[in-house]
Amino acid sequence: MILTDEKNPVAIDEKDARDLELKLNVTSKAADWKTIGDALFAFHSNRGNAVNRLVITTEQLEFMKLLMRRMGWEACKDL
Repeated sequence: MILTDEKNPVAIDEKDARDLELKLNVTSKAADWKTIGDALFAFHSNRGNAVNRLVITTEQLEFMKLLMRRMGWEACKDL
């Protein structure tokens, strides 16, 4: 899957998508960015509605990159 703000693409695999979804779910952004979480879930669980490219805002992409740098979902609870 490619996460992009149309300027900066970030490629993730199914494992990365699962990790990102779990991390996003414990942050303050979980409810507001539910569509991102749903897309990550669909991708890592191989659902029929999965997309290979998800266009998000630059703010959202930077937040996803921050989540990727954190070690485990427990380290994301403060975001």
